[in-house]
Amino acid sequence: MKNVIQLRNRFVNLTNANENNYELAMSVVSELMQFGYMLDKHAINNLSAASRKDIVEFHDEVITYLKKMTGSNRNFQPFWKGFPTQVMEMSECELWMHQLVCYWTNSAYQPNDWTRERPTAFEQPKYTEITVGDEDRFLKIFTDLTSVNQSLTPDDMEIIKWFVSSGQELRFPKSIPFKENLCTLAAMGLDVPVNTVTDVLRIAVGMSGGDISLPKVPAKRVQMNRWTRALSDNPNRVNFKFRKFKRSERKQILNLLEKTSCDASEAVLKDQRWIRLGEILHPGEHKNKFPKSFEMFNAIRNEKVRSWNSKVEASFNLSFEEGIQVLSERPGEFMRRLDALVRNNNGEKRALVLETLKGLAPRVSNKVLFEAYAHFGRRNKPVLNRTIMIKGARGRTPLPDLDALSEEVVNKIKEIIISSLKSKFSTLEKMGNVYIDEELKKIPLPTNMRSASSSLKPVVRGTRTPIGNQKSRVIRAFVHWYDANGSEDLDLAATFIGMGKKDVIGWNGTHNSNHGCYSGDVLNRPGACAEYIDIKVDEALKAGYKYVIMDVRNFKGRSFSSVKDCVAGYMEREFAESNENFVPKTIANCTRLQNESSTTLMSIIDLETREVIHLDIDQDGIPVASANFDAIMDAIKPYCEPPAFSVHHLLELHVETRGNIVDNEKDADVSLKFKDFSESYVETLKYIEA
Repeated sequence: MKNVIQLRNRFVNLTNANENNYELAMSVVSELMQFGYMLDKHAINNLSAASRKDIVEFHDEVITYLKKMTGSNRNFQPFWKGFPTQVMEMSECELWMHQLVCYWTNSAYQPNDWTRERPTAFEQPKYTEITVGDEDRFLKIFTDLTSVNQSLTPDDMEIIKWFVSSGQELRFPKSIPFKENLCTLAAMGLDVPVNTVTDVLRIAVGMSGGDISLPKVPAKRVQMNRWTRALSDNPNRVNFKFRKFKRSERKQILNLLEKTSCDASEAVLKDQRWIRLGEILHPGEHKNKFPKSFEMFNAIRNEKVRSWNSKVEASFNLSFEEGIQVLSERPGEFMRRLDALVRNNNGEKRALVLETLKGLAPRVSNKVLFEAYAHFGRRNKPVLNRTIMIKGARGRTPLPDLDALSEEVVNKIKEIIISSLKSKFSTLEKMGNVYIDEELKKIPLPTNMRSASSSLKPVVRGTRTPIGNQKSRVIRAFVHWYDANGSEDLDLAATFIGMGKKDVIGWNGTHNSNHGCYSGDVLNRPGACAEYIDIKVDEALKAGYKYVIMDVRNFKGRSFSSVKDCVAGYMEREFAESNENFVPKTIANCTRLQNESSTTLMSIIDLETREVIHLDIDQDGIPVASANFDAIMDAIKPYCEPPAFSVHHLLELHVETRGNIVDNEKDADVSLKFKDFSESYVETLKYIEA
């Protein structure tokens, strides 16, 4: 795992054994190049000087990981073995006839094997460079991950857990500001500061193997697939049950709870989960040793406890001034209600809100301030078709439209937020002359990373990444999966969108056209399955298309989590008709689809700018590409527009406060590049909470 963690962070770090294993090292380098990774000379030297045992261990660990992540661990076969040439040589009618016979025979019929030899052509991928690191750089990974104040990807959360469980040296930051990270460590037995009753609930959930972010408990009965309204028992409910704790663990949890305020008004927000936990902990048995904890459990079960939110509402019923005063006790909550406060009030009341904001803003976390600034950035206009990504969600939730606020109010709020941020940043170390890459305007600030799919290169949703190999004539989208029993039917689709026109290439659309080509619909076929779609960038642009949306759907209506080894992504191909269908070194990015949805929108290709916009979002409805075009358009709209507040804006704010912006990189003491931030959302998070 250590070697994989270092590779994910773009470096190698093997112990120097003072040996000369250059030939063995170069064999490993050659294999890594097949997956698009290139070691620089210093990294090669590090590998060469390691022991043979360590080099072999490095190879086995890293190559196994890359095969799994890229979908290269099996010989995945498409419907048409000679894709794309075999498909392009047949008419649409011929292609459909073969496909229909496959359907009629329940996939017993498969087209003849392609026997023509494929031509060989040299393709120059954009390699990911791997440098040499050291133990300090490795141990700093844990420090960086635990120091951020936002959610991490599941992959990065697993890295934190690995550091703890493997006995590595743990270099803690000055504080662990994000509760989920803090409680994950506490649930693993580390002595970290636990302050609130909700912290303790997270720890108990973590110790039970549950989701420490405390998502809503799912319904008891749910649709088992998208094609029926019949309900069945929800298998995910089991993940929300507390396990039977040992007596020592029960005392450990009660001891942590006793050190908090044991505030029942906070616990009541999750009262049903606390009641279930109380049934496991038996606080009455230890009421003399943990009296505060016993009283809290007793209040939740037997008394009508008012939450803090209900106290706020009661205060507003008394007077607006009283309500504002109570709401101000929690600056973060004040910020979250700010839009409603200024929207629904005017005159003296609105003036009081803005004056209160001025005093509260310095006490609000930077994360919330940036979110508020991005929100109010467009509030001088009506907000229509509004959607948000709620905590832990992988799809967007619709919200009511909002009328525009006055320019004066919007500017005042933005001015207060910026002033507070600059005041915070002014105390940080000076940066000197700084060059900021203009391309950083194409990266939104990271949000909701906890719901991101496991991927080869974690990317923030909405990031515009240039096609790495600008000589690529074809973007080849792919999905690989393993069907053990011949019961799966995954569908890859590409939706082309232009001014007043659209086209779908996939199983229920076009199979072969001037601007795209489909490898055929694989269904109910045991073994390693694959579907590919070639998107001919220049031809599609000439045909009048602006965007191409790539998505994967489980036609059976089940979740992707029920499918084995399901990996989806895209390759950048110069010679689509040559070499093998699947060339791992040309993969620009890919993700493992393990989510609970039956439809995932992977990414958008902007044909005009030759950029790929990362999505990784889910969609409801029946899993047919052409059935919900309007819903697709609503889902992608927020990601096609420039971010209201980008990484460039964030860094610009820092430099305006701490240094000087220079236009020429040669004059800079610090260069802030697109590559550094597009490949590491954690790098952005460092500046958010700096």
